[in-house]
Amino acid sequence: MHLSCPRTPYNSLNIMIIFADDIGTGDIPFYWNTNTSKVVMPNIQALASKSVIFTDVHSTPLCAPSRYMLLSGNYAHRGRLRGGTWNINGQHNQFRSHESSVAKPFQNNGYHTTMFGKWHLGGKVPPNGSNSSKAEILSCNQHNWNDPLIDGPQTIGFDKSRITVEGIQGAPYSFFRNGY
Repeated sequence: MHLSCPRTPYNSLNIMIIFADDIGTGDIPFYWNTNTSKVVMPNIQALASKSVIFTDVHSTPLCAPSRYMLLSGNYAHRGRLRGGTWNINGQHNQFRSHESSVAKPFQNNGYHTTMFGKWHLGGKVPPNGSNSSKAEILSCNQHNWNDPLIDGPQTIGFDKSRITVEGIQGAPYSFFRNGY
């Protein structure tokens, strides 16, 4: 998730949250100020040197519930499904109708909000949900991809997005830009 410059000229604060799957804090060279990383990351290192880094973070061992926790501020079991909402075969994303993400307050205060990467929070295929197998989700003639993904990032406070619904873990292997 990236929250870019506010729309007002008086404040130049930029906020970027990087959420990475399947990575440990020892894999990132700057995290504990040690040289344990096997990969050189000069650009990430430069970004980190100018940033606030949080070291007391809680997550689940699975990515979809952890994404919900990060974006909502809730425990994973407080969303729609206790184990998380993983794909777009359902009727909703993981957020309950009264919830919004951490992006919404920024959006309400003039920030441009954008999400990039793996969504893995569920959603609904337009117009009436999924009528196909995951492999045919983009080609099923009962789906209308002239309409945006229902309950996608735009529903919880993101102005723009470029997402994959499941990353490389499952179909459809495509990017959705602003829900399309």
